Amino acid sequence: MVGQTKSGRTVVKESSMHMVLWTPLKDAEGMRFSVIFGFNESRTIDIYEKYLTDIVTPKIPRDGKVIIRGFTDIIGDESNNQTLSLARANEVCYIMQNSLSKAGRYDVTFEVAGFGENETLSPFENKYPEERFYNRCVTIDIIPVK
Repeated sequence: MVGQTKSGRTVVKESSMHMVLWTPLKDAEGMRFSVIFGFNESRTIDIYEKYLTDIVTPKIPRDGKVIIRGFTDIIGDESNNQTLSLARANEVCYIMQNSLSKAGRYDVTFEVAGFGENETLSPFENKYPEERFYNRCVTIDIIPVK
């Protein structure tokens, strides 16, 4: 490894590593995914639609439950943000339900909610532009049947 100290001095050290191939647990409790939206947007971009269809939806187990939560940042009218967060969550739900129905699956339960700009529930704080960017999202929790 090569690094540099605060004073600008270069330091070289050798170290051994132990790498292990990660394999998912067979009895995992659940999985979480997320999708980020543009400012004041409730439609996903094409790559996220493909992500939801090809990556996320196939991970839903038979008779599983999907909890979808929409969020916004604190910019704008509170009532508009509430509506926007629910529209985002419903957009994700529609894409996933459509993907499941194309596969002939109707065994999944969906729970959809929008939390708007609620700062006690939002994934990040809203002080900085980066935090507000990441709060314009939908989280997707996949819960297997027990």
